[in-house]
Amino acid sequence: MISKIILIGGYCATGKSTFSHRLASRLSIPCFNKDTIKEVIGDGFGIENKDVHQKNSAVTFMLLLYIAERFLQASKPCIIESNFRLSESKKIELLLEKYDCKCLTFLFTGDLNSLYKRYAEREVANRHWVHLTVGEDKELFIKSHKQCGQGEVNVGETIKVDATDFEKIDYERLFLLADNFTRTE
Repeated sequence: MISKIILIGGYCATGKSTFSHRLASRLSIPCFNKDTIKEVIGDGFGIENKDVHQKNSAVTFMLLLYIAERFLQASKPCIIESNFRLSESKKIELLLEKYDCKCLTFLFTGDLNSLYKRYAEREVANRHWVHLTVGEDKELFIKSHKQCGQGEVNVGETIKVDATDFEKIDYERLFLLADNFTRTE
């Protein structure tokens, strides 16, 4: 059996986590989300631990790779969701090569000005304390996304999704593409 993995990446405030949970439910395969793992780690160390903000993202990525590898070893599919950085894509590619794995990536992007507005509204809704915020600094939001290449990660077969306007996304088409990917050899 060919090992397969689905990656869901891209910019903040594009609906990656919501889509990953819906997709996991539709395909009946497990999904692992970076933000959820970051929150568990943060709660374990506690809000007073200064290293949480500095190291949590890198540690969480390492855990996601570890989880993905366990599934690939067992030839079981899974979904991994994160705002993958371009610098992390080489590590993902090495893992896929090691297990001769097929990968489908959904890359959620969009107009960064519009996404910032959505992000800022979400931040007001009291997100978990481990998530660093850019507050009211739209330029920092845009600059940080461009610098780390979150909209450029291109691993395996990549499907770009413009999430500027959720109403314009054909989710049923995306679910069908993922379903076909998991079923074909």
